[in-house]
Amino acid sequence: MPINEGTLDRMTMTVGGMHCAGCSSSAQARILKVVGVESATVDFASGRAVVLGRQFDASTVLEAVRSGGFEPAMSGSPTERVDPLAALIELQRTADQAQLARAREWFRRMSIAGAIWIVLEPLHWMTAHLHQNSWGPLMLFFGATVALIFAGGGFYSSAWRAARHGTSNMDTLVALGVTAAYLMSVGVFVAQQFADTMQSTPLYFAEATALLAIISAGHWLEARATRVASLSIRDLLELQPEFAERMNTLGGFESVAIAHICLGDKIQVRPGGLIPVDGRVIEGCSSVDESSLSGEVMPVMRRVGDLVSSGTHSLDGRLVIETGASGGASALGRIAQLVYDARMTQAPIQRYADRICQFFVPAVLLVSLATFVGWWIVGDLATAVVTAVTVLVISCPCALGIATPLAVMVGAGEASRRGILVRNATALQKISQSRTVVFDKTGTITMGKPTLASIEVVDGRSSEDQLIALAAAAESASEHPIAHAILQVASDRRLLIAPCEDFLAEPGVGVSATVDGRYIAVVRDERATARIEVDHVVAARITLVDRVRPESAQAIATLHGMGYKVAMLTGDRYQAAIDVAKEIGLNESEVVADATPESKVSAIERFGGETVLMVGDGINDAGAIARAGVGIAMGSATALTTSSADVVLMRNDPRGIGELIAISRMTFRVVKQNLGLAFVYNALAIPLAALGMLGSNGPMIAAAAMGLSDLCVVGNSLRLRAKLARERARRASGTPST
Repeated sequence: MPINEGTLDRMTMTVGGMHCAGCSSSAQARILKVVGVESATVDFASGRAVVLGRQFDASTVLEAVRSGGFEPAMSGSPTERVDPLAALIELQRTADQAQLARAREWFRRMSIAGAIWIVLEPLHWMTAHLHQNSWGPLMLFFGATVALIFAGGGFYSSAWRAARHGTSNMDTLVALGVTAAYLMSVGVFVAQQFADTMQSTPLYFAEATALLAIISAGHWLEARATRVASLSIRDLLELQPEFAERMNTLGGFESVAIAHICLGDKIQVRPGGLIPVDGRVIEGCSSVDESSLSGEVMPVMRRVGDLVSSGTHSLDGRLVIETGASGGASALGRIAQLVYDARMTQAPIQRYADRICQFFVPAVLLVSLATFVGWWIVGDLATAVVTAVTVLVISCPCALGIATPLAVMVGAGEASRRGILVRNATALQKISQSRTVVFDKTGTITMGKPTLASIEVVDGRSSEDQLIALAAAAESASEHPIAHAILQVASDRRLLIAPCEDFLAEPGVGVSATVDGRYIAVVRDERATARIEVDHVVAARITLVDRVRPESAQAIATLHGMGYKVAMLTGDRYQAAIDVAKEIGLNESEVVADATPESKVSAIERFGGETVLMVGDGINDAGAIARAGVGIAMGSATALTTSSADVVLMRNDPRGIGELIAISRMTFRVVKQNLGLAFVYNALAIPLAALGMLGSNGPMIAAAAMGLSDLCVVGNSLRLRAKLARERARRASGTPST
């Protein structure tokens, strides 16, 4: 299971000076070496790091990052607990600024180097055939020098910063490759101009410039695509208005910043406006689009007394809302926290790629050196330099670094758009590897609102109403659905409910209390839903019925169609459980009834433990959810504060489980494709370059291939985003998926 962040100290910081995904892996590896650090994530896209641990020294963490040639800056104290919505706003702002600045910088480099290359390339071919033309080589030398200074400066500063701290990065490879091609050309140029030798040796000034242009173009396209891949976070932020109309002391409404809204304030929402706070409607009615939070496409009518959530959209009516929560305490704020946490976690599969990235650049440097020496021995200096440069340039750890995070960002973001909130990347990966789904019955398969079907009075000394009143008194402190049903019957019959003392709730058994000096117990019964005991004597048996959700049968059929084993786990009577199972398409072997909290945990282990998805309410099934590979809580926005599950379904619809599994499977199919592309690319490209099979134009081919490998990974992740968006649109329109 993922680390419980609530038990650890937390430190957040920005990390400057990162130029590729390999940089983030390097910074992360250095943080993890600090004593007391248990978990660290460095996100390249946003330039932010989150560190978790026990009694670690913040200054040591900063120094560890700084020792890698990066520029860390701490955000708050090591035990900082930032407002979730404020954290999301800061994350989005920081990420947008960093991505925009990165894209602009790469575009500047590409433009300078590209413009010079366009001039130098025809001059290069002309000079190659007209050696007596002395001004041609001079122009090539001058143009390449300008390109290295104004377009290559960023590569050199990054490589030098890393070298000063005894490390290397992707810019090290580029800087060495470009420098080698440039210096060799300078040597040839001097020999040709002043010693009248090496006249047949080609100059690689144009190629050095082309490397800078092509590599910069690839990174520019990658930066633009990364911004598109993170749109889900920006979309979520836009659900929170900056201002709200608050009622003043004169009874009118004035616009105030959302940060100044307090509990109990009365907020006006005009037709077509976004609801800025959580609260209760005290005036007006309107159809409310809640799809942004729950994924439910049909608007819901909200009237006086109904609860509404921030981030939802009032469509056609005016509402006045009494504020119950705003900012980080609101539904949108809690969702923001989940999205933030999911963004700043890593899937287990990513850790393998990170380990490879740590050793990749040094290994490439050794391969390049060996290639240079080997070709110098069997060939000539020019061939040795060109081949070694090709090895340096064609090697690309960036594709490995971004293969998993981009796809996970897309998958988790799409799930949130459907009202499915995944707390961390580990859970998303485990879902794709699961084989069994186990549902709790009450409140998951059924509506969770049992009603009284019958009461059998066993002890005639008390009437039916007297026994219901006693049972309601004993259940008055309980939150169990049976308690709600008994209390509802007592309310409907207008029975007087006496206070209780010595209340005791035993999970999986029932409750007991002292009412008017008598011992009253409402406990499980083998012949009915529960029995009422008065002074340890069975007085009555009550039978409750709980309607099956209309979507449950379809959800089970979908999961069976996906190849999943599906089971139902309940503490209810066996016969009641079998009746529900028949209605939803499960057979008797797939039902575990009369289960206690302990036996539920044992049942999860029998079903497969880590490969099981346990779906329940997140509270009553806490043990089973904790034992399962992934725990899933069904419920509304309030479940976000009480559930310890890995996933929260914002709408009470079990069909969301099938959607979640489909998203997870598609996401990690793309992750594997991305990693496969990156591994295969490097496995083929480096040997081809080292063997000299790319020829004299190898460096330019290598630069184009390196950029293409990054774009393939990014493009594959964007393809996933487009596919998931199309399926969501089909679902909203009611069109069957193909």
